[in-house]
Amino acid sequence: MQTLVHPWPVRTQGPAIVPVFLPFAGCRTRCIYCAQPLQTGMGMQDIASALARADTLLRLRRAQGRPSCELAFYGGTFTALPREALALCLHTVRDWQQENLVCTWRCSTRPDCVEAELLHALRNAGCSTVELGIQTFREDVLAASLRGYTAETAQKAMQAVLDSGLALGVQLLPGLPGLAGNPGLPGTSCAVHTPADFVEDVRTSLSLGCSFLRFYPCLVVEGTGLARLWREGRYTPWDVPATIAALAEGVVLAHAQHIPVIRLGVAVEESFEEHVLAGPRDRDLGTRVLAQALLTVFEQASLLGTVVQAHLPRAVQGYCWGYRKENRAKLEALGLTGKHIVWTGGQEIRIVVQEH
Repeated sequence: MQTLVHPWPVRTQGPAIVPVFLPFAGCRTRCIYCAQPLQTGMGMQDIASALARADTLLRLRRAQGRPSCELAFYGGTFTALPREALALCLHTVRDWQQENLVCTWRCSTRPDCVEAELLHALRNAGCSTVELGIQTFREDVLAASLRGYTAETAQKAMQAVLDSGLALGVQLLPGLPGLAGNPGLPGTSCAVHTPADFVEDVRTSLSLGCSFLRFYPCLVVEGTGLARLWREGRYTPWDVPATIAALAEGVVLAHAQHIPVIRLGVAVEESFEEHVLAGPRDRDLGTRVLAQALLTVFEQASLLGTVVQAHLPRAVQGYCWGYRKENRAKLEALGLTGKHIVWTGGQEIRIVVQEH
């Protein structure tokens, strides 16, 4: 008998997260896939209004007897906000912390908009985590997506965040267009960021010390430059099966290093769905990816012998057998049925195998 152990980190029960959305605020360019609603950015009045709405929500939470939360600035490029707007955000969040409305906060930004001095200012203002929209480390994909920076810039930004003492989150966007000839010329097609490229992006992110990952498969959304390429037949997004397989492989790699993947796909919202033209959209994508990742762990274990018992975290109960039981037959073929499972409260999978 042999027992194989595979980490399965889950998001710890930390404080509730209250988001403050600043669509396109601070963005200097518009990426080819960008569907944020405000192409001209948010002015001071808009940002002040967003902060005022957050203030109302935070005070309502306290009136309801709820504990202080973590604030999250999402959308746009937080660290590239105009100086006055950034100062307003930092001053406001400091006040919230002093009143114990907020216990900590995080922000998301671009790799080419982080400098050591600014990162230290964020930390001094109570920030604990910076998420970088890396998207990919493949140079031609960055160029075709109009990101405006290189893989080296992304790697240096990750190190800068870590050097500042902040936790580092990495957002990857698999399935973007690449370059084939000149994508700006009619009649030329775009190469695509492949599943193998994505897996390599995950490996790079892990090797550079990220604390967690988010995977956002590329979608074609109305009003974007990518929509034009798609309509011209010059860009083909990933399909759902390829996306599930690739993201599952990324999850297995991340979990093996005790790194959680805290988001799989853009959250489903009806107001957004009506504008999605193409791409791997599935309301149950996250569940299906995690089920495939779990199946992959068992398939790897079965290479050594027959699975006779499995100790599984309760966190995987919802997708152990797959979406609509789609993995049950495969698991049973590996020797795993319900009677072989022991549910635990841990964050690791332990598989007992009878060796061949």
